[in-house]
Amino acid sequence: MRKLPLAIWAMVVGAFAMGADEFIVAGVVREIAQSLNVTIGAVGALESVYALGVAIGAPVFTALGTRFARRSMLLTTTGVFLLGNLVSALGPAYDTIMAGRIISAMAHGAFLGIAAVYAAELVDPSRKGRAVAIVFSGLTASTVLGAPIGAAIGQAFGWRFTFWTLVVFGGIALLGLIGSLGRRGTADVHHEHHHDSRPGAEFEGLDAHALAHLGGAGQGPTMREQLAALRRPAVWGALLTTMLGYGGVFTSYVYLAPQITEVTGFEAGWVTPLLLLFGIGLFLGNHLGGKLADRAVMPTVIATLGALAVVLFAMTFAIESRPATVVMMLVFGTAAFAVVAPLQLRVMMAAGQAPDVASAANISAFTLGSAIGIYLGGAAIDGGLGLSSVNWVGGLLTTAGLLTALATWRLVDQRPAVPADHHHHAPPATHHHH
Repeated sequence: MRKLPLAIWAMVVGAFAMGADEFIVAGVVREIAQSLNVTIGAVGALESVYALGVAIGAPVFTALGTRFARRSMLLTTTGVFLLGNLVSALGPAYDTIMAGRIISAMAHGAFLGIAAVYAAELVDPSRKGRAVAIVFSGLTASTVLGAPIGAAIGQAFGWRFTFWTLVVFGGIALLGLIGSLGRRGTADVHHEHHHDSRPGAEFEGLDAHALAHLGGAGQGPTMREQLAALRRPAVWGALLTTMLGYGGVFTSYVYLAPQITEVTGFEAGWVTPLLLLFGIGLFLGNHLGGKLADRAVMPTVIATLGALAVVLFAMTFAIESRPATVVMMLVFGTAAFAVVAPLQLRVMMAAGQAPDVASAANISAFTLGSAIGIYLGGAAIDGGLGLSSVNWVGGLLTTAGLLTALATWRLVDQRPAVPADHHHHAPPATHHHH
């Protein structure tokens, strides 16, 4: 494997910080509920509102971002993220903490959306799936470590310290990006030439046209082109698949800690190692999803969603038994993240020439699905269906995503590789904007 650009690793750290923010509350649900005197569903709301903030912030920031270099957008979003976590860490009451969650969430989706496109464009066409997966491995690492770190720190020092941990990670990410992107001014041109020598890049849309705009060289796809991509049925089919299919993961995940202690009957000390096991599964799943997606995107989307639905239904029963819970934590984690890279790649393909907004919209779809799932899970628990009900509720949600994927498969596969209406956008492979 050829050495990856340093900027990609800086993005990994950023993705790590933001991923930890998404997952970290899950380790301290009980503690926050007791400390602030609110229901488990209300603590779930700290997560679902975060997810909603990501969903709203992603397209807004990315739309603004078409006017600025991707570099400055990555730095801005990291800064906003840092600010929000300071507010949450210092916030005296539920409402202040909620406000901080919303601020940091607004930056999260745009950061990941821009980073996914940026990373895909910095490597050979044949490695795009893996480049996207590497940026998301920051997310995975944060889940391998974020939730367990959150649970461990929360139990040792109190749940507020979980937010301070995020402030530290965010700061490191910001410094790393300033350092690597500052030095990376000329690398873009080099990579553009590198790609232009491969006009047969099989990945629609990420061609010389897109590459010329890396780091703000030349004019990026206009806002109108970006939004035109969102008019395609294939893009909407892909976004809906992501929202429903991935939604099932968080329906169960956010309420895992109380399930482990109250349904399975493990001691609180077991929460950290079990969440770590789930995290290792995410790591394996992310790697697997990236590899399979590079071979065939749609079959991978269908297969991974099907597996996830089965696993979620099985969790309903597994959570009653200690040995089964231990095994299923790993399996659930693997299934949960095997779907990520394929879903992201599918949307970028469907969007063609203007992947930025569609890529960010897909991050919105991931988190909107999470918000819906967390809300449904919290409602099921607060409504008296029992803690383990969140698993089959999640299974139903993912099944809906699988059906959407099957229904919209033809939209992607039946189109010509480059839609006719886009020929006038695609410059010849040797064309440069310098």
